[in-house]
Order: sequence, then structure tokens, then C-alpha cells
Amino acid sequence: MYKIIPIVLTGLFFFMIKPANSQVIPTKYVKGWGTELNFNPFDGSLSLNSAAGQIKVRRFLNDNKVLRASIAIVSKHENSTAKLVYGQQPYDGSDKKKSLSTSLNIGAEKHFNSGRRLSPYLGVEVGAGFKVSKHELENNSKKKTIKGAWEYQVLNYNGQYYSTEFGFLERGFISTNGNILTGFDFYMADNFYFGYELGFGFEFVKYSKVEVTKDNGYPDSGLLPDIDANSWSIGPRLLNGIRIGYNF
Repeated sequence: MYKIIPIVLTGLFFFMIKPANSQVIPTKYVKGWGTELNFNPFDGSLSLNSAAGQIKVRRFLNDNKVLRASIAIVSKHENSTAKLVYGQQPYDGSDKKKSLSTSLNIGAEKHFNSGRRLSPYLGVEVGAGFKVSKHELENNSKKKTIKGAWEYQVLNYNGQYYSTEFGFLERGFISTNGNILTGFDFYMADNFYFGYELGFGFEFVKYSKVEVTKDNGYPDSGLLPDIDANSWSIGPRLLNGIRIGYNF
């Protein structure tokens, strides 16, 4: 049965893009709004358009001018508590983590006339984003606060002795990026299309300073965070899969 499913899907796809004689060939969208999803046929995933989980909208001014914008807002919270009231060393502790990240990209597309179905385009896009993180730990009324990241500790054993590995997750940052884009929309029906997009651009990321403060002698050996870190990259950018969109 599983072998039949790809055949059925393939037949349905060609049925949609090859209308019968009585049908009107679908036309490309002229004015209005549009949005899309990202489909990866290799792992069966369906997600919001960009790899960053952004919601994307397009504004069609006419048949060859399109404005675009993408936004993402992600908030994470992780809380845990532990209490041990018996034994020689009672324990009452908590672990609270939170982070907030957001990003915004805006751009424009120039579409070209390639028939009633196909709409190839060139475009540009610029964007910015930021992320803030905080981690609070409490151990028997002794507190530690980490701003700019979440701390993690891993206990390692090499066969002779134990050692503790410290590090950071969910590092805060401020970022900027810019891209030159090209892609296409292929209309399977009025206002419904699939497409692909690739680009070439840069991204600069300035990471937040990690600040660790302790109250009442929190029991660990301390951390030496990297207080000044940044990264940049330049090169091609590929979306993870096929764009499936509709206009309204």
C-alpha cells in the first residue's frame, strides 16, 4: 500500500498542473496579499516559510512588483524545582530559565513575464534580530543569576575521576543581515502556487555579554564567560524545501 501513495500523489500533482480542455489556465496573481509554508519532501516536514520559523507575508502591488516581510517572535521558559528534606544535607533548590528572541526581514521582488503560470523574480532583503536570555538558580537560599545565556553543567567520568564541564546555551545576541534573492512561483491554480528560492548574502551577529552574579556564596567554582564575542558569514543561502503559497 505504501508503494501506491507516491503514485497517487504524483498523479494528483500532474492533474493539478495540467488542466482539462474545459478548464481555464490559471493566471498569476496581480494584486493583494499572500503567505506561504515551507515543505521538505525528504523528511516529511511542513513548517513556516523560513528556517528561522518566521511568518512571511507578501504584498502584490501589480503583476511585477511585490513587497515582502517576515517576522518571528519566540519565547522560551523552563522551570524546575527540587527538594530533599531528609538526610544530613537537606536541599531546596530551583532552576528558572527564560529567553525571548525576535527577528524582522523586509524586502522587495521584481517579477518577470514568463507565461500565465510561471513567475520568476529577483529580489533584495534586509533584516535584524535580537535575543535576550536569563538563568536563575537557587540552592538553599544561595542564588546565582546569569544574564545573556543559559548555563549548563555536564558531569564527565574518564574511568579514574569525575570532572564538570561548564558551558552556555541560548546565548543572547543582536544580528543584522542582507540578501540578494532569486526564485520562482509556479501557479497550479488561481492564487495557489509552489516555488523555490535561493540567495546570496551576509549576516553579522554580536553576542551578548554574559554576566554571572552570586549571592550568599553560591557553591561552585565559578565561570569565565566570553564577554566579547561576534561572528559573521557571507555566502549562498538556501531555503530548506519547497515553498507552497496562496494569495488572497
